[in-house]
Amino acid sequence: MLLRQGDEALAADLAISHRVPVRLVERRLFDRLSDVQSPQGILAVFPVPKPESALDDSPPLVLILDRLRDPGNLGTLLRAAAGAGVSAVYLTPETVDPWNPKVVRAGMGAHFRVPITTLDDDTMADLSTRLMRRVVARAESERPYDAVDWTEPAALVIGGEAEGVGPELREWASDQVGIPLAHDVESLNAAVAGAVILFEAARQRRVGS
Repeated sequence: MLLRQGDEALAADLAISHRVPVRLVERRLFDRLSDVQSPQGILAVFPVPKPESALDDSPPLVLILDRLRDPGNLGTLLRAAAGAGVSAVYLTPETVDPWNPKVVRAGMGAHFRVPITTLDDDTMADLSTRLMRRVVARAESERPYDAVDWTEPAALVIGGEAEGVGPELREWASDQVGIPLAHDVESLNAAVAGAVILFEAARQRRVGS
């Protein structure tokens, strides 16, 4: 943990009450280390965690993000995934770097609560055998998201803000769903749509357990 000089009392409290290694740094250096204009005066330093075994949960619920390019949306979806009990999050190579500082801030610690890894051809083949229900979220779909049985081993695929889910993952999927909207609203933000569906899956699993 890094703190600016002048915060000695907080440093002592963190070191004693939470047993966190703390280092005080000169203010100008601290401000250069932070990428925000008005840093809060505390920085946590962690190694990037290695993904653990992703599908140990029974039944697993997986989130796949395809070509998501907005850091805020990605961080929000990671936070929602952690809150909904998702087993693992897979990112296509075209998706924004999950360790982008804006993603990390929006994730609010989700990076350390849910495994995050890259989706490649071998992983897709493995998930095909493990997850019989592979659902793409599409605004055009007439099947409501809450009509799906999410208590089975399942993957939810959310596409990028501009282009949606790519053809490869649409073909890989076994189903597609949409979110019914009132007043002719065309679609929802990718992060909002993903969170709505994830927490419906979590609700079904909670009720069915």
